[in-house]
Parts: sequence; structure tokens; C-alpha cells
Amino acid sequence: MPKVTRFTLSIAHINDTHSHFEPTPVSLSVKGQENRVYATSGGFARIKTVATQFRENAEREGNAFLFLHAGDCFQGTLYYNLFKGDANAKLLNMLDLDAMALGNHELDLGNAAVSKFLDHISFPLLAGNWDVSQEIQNKPCPLKGKPLLYDFDTQEQRAKVLVKTFGDHQVAIFGVSIDKMAQIAMPDADTPFLESKMVVLNTIAHIRDTLGINNIVLLSHLGYDQDLKMAEEVEGLSVVVGGHSHVLQGDFSNIGLGNSEPYGRKINNTLVVQAGCHALAIGKLDVTLNSDGSVLSHTGDNYLMLGRGLALDASWDVALDEHDFDAAKLYLAEQSNVLHCRGNKDVKALLNTEYRPAVLVMRSDVVTILSDRLRHVRVPDEKGPSQIAPLVCEGLLYSANIRGHGVDFAIHNAGGVRVSLEAGKLTAADVAGRLLPFAIDLMVYEPTGAQVKAALEGAINNATNNGVEGTGNGSFPYTAGLRYTYECGKPEGQRITQLQHQLVSGEWRDVEPGKIYRAVSSAYTSQGKEGYDALKNLGTQPVSIGVILSDSFIEYARANDNLRAPKDTLQHYVPCAESK
Repeated sequence: MPKVTRFTLSIAHINDTHSHFEPTPVSLSVKGQENRVYATSGGFARIKTVATQFRENAEREGNAFLFLHAGDCFQGTLYYNLFKGDANAKLLNMLDLDAMALGNHELDLGNAAVSKFLDHISFPLLAGNWDVSQEIQNKPCPLKGKPLLYDFDTQEQRAKVLVKTFGDHQVAIFGVSIDKMAQIAMPDADTPFLESKMVVLNTIAHIRDTLGINNIVLLSHLGYDQDLKMAEEVEGLSVVVGGHSHVLQGDFSNIGLGNSEPYGRKINNTLVVQAGCHALAIGKLDVTLNSDGSVLSHTGDNYLMLGRGLALDASWDVALDEHDFDAAKLYLAEQSNVLHCRGNKDVKALLNTEYRPAVLVMRSDVVTILSDRLRHVRVPDEKGPSQIAPLVCEGLLYSANIRGHGVDFAIHNAGGVRVSLEAGKLTAADVAGRLLPFAIDLMVYEPTGAQVKAALEGAINNATNNGVEGTGNGSFPYTAGLRYTYECGKPEGQRITQLQHQLVSGEWRDVEPGKIYRAVSSAYTSQGKEGYDALKNLGTQPVSIGVILSDSFIEYARANDNLRAPKDTLQHYVPCAESK
């Protein structure tokens, strides 16, 4: 048995990197200067440099060291749209991670993408509440038996555990992901996710009673509030390293980025940490643990990783004058939560030779002109609904029908559209990298009118928490060729008070409950996720049209010399305060 004396563990951590391999522009305030300045932060080359320094410092100080990723590396940028999990696998391998949690976006394209990812990574993928034991045999891309998948142990009803030994000390690490994974992602039906708290309790008991280890790290992709709740309700965890919520802990008010949460929230005897998103920051925790695994003391912070450049705009067209540049550089160099570093040359070389050239082509490919700014909101507000989401739906309809699918209307969830768009040139990179970064197939399906009505109401109930505990406002439905009115204050099942579809002639007709229609949506929506439950029981299975979201909009944009906000509003949302 190892000795059970107190010791210090250093943990570097990142989460929700979402394929942001390159540094990202950030707007910072600098004391003494009227205008904010732009710098670039993060990216995988800088993360590699800083994590290597952290590891070397820990070794020099005689501390144990772990480098952990709390999940969601897939999706997010052109790099994922173009290269899927291949680029993530190669670049994450170069970071020398000790382990990564499974995020929900790793399952946006089903289990096969995770299986392929596991075949190419060199670190454990922790998913302790994922039960793959009943996986259907002879799948082309199976998960069961993959040595780097630390999934649910059905025999002992616990997570599989990664044990790291540091001299006389041992640390046990396991991971859990969102319980309701099937509601927000696309795991195969034969591989369910189990209730995380039960798995955590059982796994802690195994680690302490069977393995005799008290130093326990939970690598979590549950979300920040759930991490705090877990620390409150469960004894025996030393540290929770979390993701999913994109919470940047730490006081960044010194550079104009706010101060939402202290770094390292201590709940009872457990520390909870999270490091923002998009590879902008890296967390570094030094925690001294008592012999029982509880936290004695801790220090640390999240750190931005800046390069040498500064400008007055995000596109680097407007430079600072020499005096302001020097003053800004000096001020930023004095900030304890800002690191200035050069990116690792090997990571840069891989990115620049294998992946970046294809991205640069898309950045120069102008697909249309936007006459005005197009605003995006998820749920309509006092200024109205999204101006861009209905155009995305027009793109879905366009792509389906030029392929001969004879679709009546399109439905798309608001959360699949990520940004507003400024007037001017719109490039393929803007669409695939910013507007519609989720590389998800479009599906044609055949619902009845009654199913369409129920799906729309269910999605809006979910988005607005109207009578249900929703999964987020991203489920709010936007449409093309279909218009509706939703009245919040009506009884459940009666909130869609108008529902019509548009004929080719332009005429609007009421949707008939018993009639079968042809619709197009993302694979995510067509399978009944996040309130669209009525679409789970279609008479026939949805069929892919062989196009992903971003490519659909690019096709539609190329067919139009310019794009403007829709003249007519098809989504009429009446909030409860106004509904009679």
C-alpha cells in the first residue's frame, strides 16, 4: 500500500476547445487607454508551450502533474467541418494529455465518430456513465472493447478508473458526462448514458474501499452548476475538473473580461475548476491534499495566452501608434493572469502543412453579399425573431428541393445558428466556421400534421421552460414554408393556435392533422431531440440528402447575389404575459 501522507498535485486543464486550434482574437481593456485593444489568445501551439512549462515546473518542485481535458473537442470551426475528428486526434495527441472526458458534441454524429477518434488518440477517453455493454454486434465502428475508452463497468456498477502513480502517492481519475445525452446529442440507442450521481457514488466507494486511494479527481462534462451540486452532495471527491458550461473562472476585470466566478470554488472538501472555452485559456491548479483526500490548501488561476501582436480591430487593419502599443504591452505583461508565449513549432508545423491550407481557401471564397446586418436571437424578443435563422431554413428547403425531394417546409432549431452577421461580404469560412459550425447531415422525413404541431409546441415549451424543465433555449424552432403562432398562456397541447404551410404557388393553407408532409431538418432535430419528441415515432425513418448544414446555406447563398432579412415573420411567439 502507498503511504497516505499529504501531497501537492498540479493540474493543468482545458475544456470545450471545439477545434479552435489557432489563436482567437479577444478584445481587452488596458488601463490608461481609451480604446480597447485586440490581441490573439490561446490556440493549441501556445497551449502546448504553456502546458509543457507547467509540467516542467511541477517536476522541478517535486509535485505530481496532470494535464486534463474536460470534453467537447469536436465541432466549432472550419477545421472540424473539413477534417472531422482527424485533426483533433492528431493535435490533441501532441498536447500530451493524461486524459479527456467525453463531451456531448463528440456524439453529434453518433457513436461511429467517437469510435474512429478512439482509434487515433493516445490518451484515455473517460465516459464512466456510458454503458456500451449491450452494443449491437457487428457494427462497422464499435466501441465495446476499445482499450482507451473508460466506460461503465456493468459488473461492478461503476466507472472504469484511471490510476496514476507519483512516487508513494496515487491519484484515481474517472469521468462522467451529461445524463440526458440522448436528448441533446446522438448516441446510438444501444449505448445509454446512466445517472451520473449513482455512478460517482459507486466509483468513489470502489476507489476508496477496494483500491485504497483517497486522492480522487472527477473529470466532468456535466456543466458548472451540476459540478457544484455534485461537490455539495457527494463526499470523497478531491477535485472536479469540469466543462460544458464555458465558465471562465477567475478575476479578469483587470483586462475588461469580467469577474464571474473565483478560480477554484471550494464546496465542502472538494474543489471545482473550469477554464472557459475555445482554447482561449488554460487553467493551472496547485492543490495540497490531506491524507484523506480532502483539500488542505490550493492556489492557481486561469491564464490567457497572448502572442506579440496588438491592434485596434479584430481583423488587424488598424494598428496602435507606437506609444500606445508599448504602453499596452507593458500593462499586459504586468498582469498575473496573462502569459506571453510563443507557440510550439511542431504543433504549428502540423497545423500549417496538413490543415490550414484548406481553411485559407474557404476564407477567400465569397459566397454572397449581405445588404444589411442580420441579427440572430434564439427566442424572439422585443425586437422580433432571428433574421438569419429563417434564411438558414430557406437554405435547407433549397438544398432538399434542388435534389428532387419535393419538400413542403423546413424546420431548424435556433441553437444550431451561432452568430449574427454583419453587412458586406460573406465567405464560405464565415458560414462553416462561425454561422453554422456543426457538421450535421440534413434529413428528409415524413411527419403528419399533428406530429408537426406537437413538435413545434414541444420545442418551444422546452426552450422557454413552459411547464417542463427544458434543456436550453436553443430548441426554439425557425421555419421556411411553414408559419405558426405559439401562445404561451394556453393549456398544454393547445399552444399552437395557427399552423399553415405554403404551396409552390405562394398560397398558405392550414396544416391538416392527419395528412403526411415532407419536411427537412438537421439530423439532430429530425430525431426528436430537445422537445421535438413527436418526431421520434415517424412512420418511416428520416433519410439523409447527403448535405450538411453549412454546405446547404453556402449553396443557397451562392444562388442569391445578396441576402436580406425576411420580409414576413413566420414565427409568431406570444409570451405568457401577453397570451390570453
